[in-house]
Amino acid sequence: MLIEEEFKAIYLNYKIKEIISFLKKLTPKDKKEIAVLLKKHINKEWGHNSISVLAALVCCKTKNEYEKVSPGYYSWPVPLIDELFEFYVPEWISESHSFLEEINYLKVLEWEQKGYFTLNEGMRALLLSSSLISKGSFDEIISKYPVTLHSHIWLLFEHESNIMVQYDEERSWKKIIKKLVQENRIDRFRVLKSSIRAISFNFSKEQNTWFLDLFSCLEPKENEILALQEELFLVFQSVQHSLFPGILKVLNQVVEEKEFKTELFLHAVEPLLTLSAKNVLNGLLLILEKIIKSNKQYSEEVCILLMPVFLNKDKTIQTKGAKIIGKYGDPQSSGITKELQSYKSSLLADAHSLLDRFLTEEVRNHEEFGYEALSWHIPEPIASVATVEDFIFLASQVFNSYETHSADQFLDALMRLNNELEEEHFDQLEPAFKAAFKLKGTGGLKHLLATFFINYGLLKQKTPSSVLLQARLEFPRLENWGEKRTPFIFKAYQKLLLAVFDKLKQGKNLPLLSVPDQTPCWISADRLIDKLRAYQDEKEQPVLFDLQAALLRVKKDNLADAEQYAEKQLDVQYRSFLKPLFDQNYFRDHYDHTYLDGNFEWKPGSRKIYKWNNTEEIPQLLIMIENQKELPENAAFLDYLFNSYHDIYQDDLNYILYSAPYFSGSVFAKKYNETLSNQVYQYDIKGNIAFLNAWMKLNLPFQPVHYLFLTAGLLNKDRAFSDIAFEVLINRMLSDDFNIRLLGKLLGENISFQMSSVKRLTDGLSGYINLTATHNQGFEKMLTTILTGIGKPVFNLKKILELYYELLNLNHSEMDEAIADQLNEWEKENNLKKIIHQIKTHERKTI
Repeated sequence: MLIEEEFKAIYLNYKIKEIISFLKKLTPKDKKEIAVLLKKHINKEWGHNSISVLAALVCCKTKNEYEKVSPGYYSWPVPLIDELFEFYVPEWISESHSFLEEINYLKVLEWEQKGYFTLNEGMRALLLSSSLISKGSFDEIISKYPVTLHSHIWLLFEHESNIMVQYDEERSWKKIIKKLVQENRIDRFRVLKSSIRAISFNFSKEQNTWFLDLFSCLEPKENEILALQEELFLVFQSVQHSLFPGILKVLNQVVEEKEFKTELFLHAVEPLLTLSAKNVLNGLLLILEKIIKSNKQYSEEVCILLMPVFLNKDKTIQTKGAKIIGKYGDPQSSGITKELQSYKSSLLADAHSLLDRFLTEEVRNHEEFGYEALSWHIPEPIASVATVEDFIFLASQVFNSYETHSADQFLDALMRLNNELEEEHFDQLEPAFKAAFKLKGTGGLKHLLATFFINYGLLKQKTPSSVLLQARLEFPRLENWGEKRTPFIFKAYQKLLLAVFDKLKQGKNLPLLSVPDQTPCWISADRLIDKLRAYQDEKEQPVLFDLQAALLRVKKDNLADAEQYAEKQLDVQYRSFLKPLFDQNYFRDHYDHTYLDGNFEWKPGSRKIYKWNNTEEIPQLLIMIENQKELPENAAFLDYLFNSYHDIYQDDLNYILYSAPYFSGSVFAKKYNETLSNQVYQYDIKGNIAFLNAWMKLNLPFQPVHYLFLTAGLLNKDRAFSDIAFEVLINRMLSDDFNIRLLGKLLGENISFQMSSVKRLTDGLSGYINLTATHNQGFEKMLTTILTGIGKPVFNLKKILELYYELLNLNHSEMDEAIADQLNEWEKENNLKKIIHQIKTHERKTI
């Protein structure tokens, strides 16, 4: 009988008594065949049983091979494994955690004592730590083999294990080790030292916390702490900052003892003073004050050491640090005053008041570095494509480009160079056609441009390439592009491309009017006039949507000069095309002012969300904007823009924004409603960041809808979005046209309506207070209107009030009477009484 058939007969008929004798006689070749059989059937149509488990142990050559077929849950036939190991032990067995973890720790130890294998230290620690899951008594586990208490238990402190797992109330390693210490069965001091040393091995956060808890629950005495102080200092090098409060609490017991190594401690904790965690800083400041109080020789060193706490924007932390310096520092110390100068701009009002006698005239009058609001984006010229070779290069890039003007450059070059393209050039355009073909099955403006380009290739190339022939089957004719729900703005671009396509079929050599000549999207009026002159010379009518798009992109600089230039270059007919540019009331006479000014109404409400079997209502703030479902045949480009639906991808959205930069309100409104209208469901954060950045590049005045969008960014739970929104605020709030009070009003309404939490706002604002005096004044105005917009107290309102109090002091201002009634009402709240009293009375803490 073949060896495979013999094994199948034993396995399928469960002849358990025959398996050991069968395995004993297997040759290396036989084992290989059985291993293949197991891989083929086990975990598929076959299930595991004792026979397959034993066969896998014998026939698998490596640990990895075994683990691919091991059951991982099967009840192991230990007596049969005993019998098996008498004649055969796999070489890899001591490294196989998946096998050994299923075996009782004591049984594994028995096999090791018999010499079947030798475990490494990590495996011993892991098996011992998991032994509590077995039903055997703890005393038996600990006492049966002397090596457990003599050696293995100490490996728990040196290797990753399951020591922190508690199986039930009594079976936990913390209680077991504490009991062993109390019974003097293991050395107490060694446990204490091993617990602290274990933290330096960079185990998991949970395991490190467990060792610190073990150390604390043993209640180390002062002499033990002093003996281990250097090991405790080393913990401050850990990346796990949550350990520090526990270590500081332990050390606090001995800092006044003579044996305490103060200088080593001060060196060890220096990096901690730059942390933001209040529980760490509070514990550290308490110890530092104790050190100065008991040993005056460290006064100056400690005062200089704790200076970084003044970078922390928490008022209570700064005040505690300032009190220590004020109480124990020497105002005549040049070291303290010189160091304090570096932190002067970061001092909050109370800390500044407490340290006033340490601030020399030089420091008090230290000139504030000026803040220059740099342009978010400096426009750069966009070069036109001059040669066929340059066009071929651009064509291969345009479908992968993220530059919004690349598509316009492409169309402009094609219109001007159309008649110069020969058959050989179409061969060179093969990569571009391939890039366009890759967009099959997608949507959006790039797919529309790809459809245009493929239709153009099929029109112009005498013998269409295989790519174009294949593309003909995948792409529609240009006039058939789109579907019923295609956003209107896409249909506007389609109309533009169809008209351009007709010009190309006619062989007209004319420029594209709407191609920008400055980043990110601007057209200079003079350049547009020059292009219209080319149409006039050829007696050609411009493409309507091309002309309208161009007029919307013209930068409104020096329009009076441009109008005079147009009178010189253009006749009456062609000058009439520029009426929307030079007539200031043109758009106001033709369109709803709400869309032109971005001054939409917004309405608070709620949105139902479903969680399991419950329905929950969450706050929602929607902009009231409508879309027409149909447009007349003579609708202009701007009509298509104002009435577009949602669901436009980010790359397309930036392009659309740049299509009508002065009238972007509707685009912002739709983006806001789609992705930011409530706190729970917020989408496309990266897209919102890109959108806000694209808007800032235009350097245009904010409209009301832009302020609402910025509000959503400032309060956003996503840190990256919030950070860039604060950068926008800092950059623009010094502008004469920026309405800081409107922004504050919207922020207050959002907070009051519980659309957003206070924390993101206060965290961001704390980092910018004292940037400049002008910013401080702007922040005060903003916080005043925020507070007027908040009705009943909200969570973390105290932090807003603390920032407001700080700004009043920095700006030497009085409380705004507009918030007096609210403060009187809020003063009834216990946690707000103190800060409101300070705001009303300008009370400053004194030493």
